[in-house]
Amino acid sequence: MKKIILSLVLVLILVTGAYLFYDFKTKKAQKEYYKTLYIKDLDPESFITICKDRYNKTPINSVTMTGEFPENWVKPDDVQYLISIIRSQEKCCGYMNIFSSYLSTEDAEIGGFAIIFLNSYISKKKINLGLNCYPKTDRESIKKIEIWYKSSVHAN
Repeated sequence: MKKIILSLVLVLILVTGAYLFYDFKTKKAQKEYYKTLYIKDLDPESFITICKDRYNKTPINSVTMTGEFPENWVKPDDVQYLISIIRSQEKCCGYMNIFSSYLSTEDAEIGGFAIIFLNSYISKKKINLGLNCYPKTDRESIKKIEIWYKSSVHAN
């Protein structure tokens, strides 16, 4: 009888320990996805990478960020990367400001963010994505940017 009781207690302890370990591990992973990101700590490539990596892994398909985009956030070194992904229609998470209360079911496209970032660089204007942004690729914008890029490459 003692062996049966000891066996049951041992099994109960092992099951409880395994559950607690699993629960701790999943909650830690969830906290990483809900961690507030600061725009000033990112560059265009890391911004897009975060949006790609978190696609379909968060309940609302948005990446919540806080802060404003700094002046001249897109650097000359970022242009080549953004040009290379400008036509991409790969789905990704959209941008959501921490103060937004709107939950969207839309998806963003990587090329849409590249267009916004390149237009900011070309016009030398600060990026403003508002409270929510789920950009898509746009052929006309792509053509304008490619014309600008070809002329700027030949000018240098």
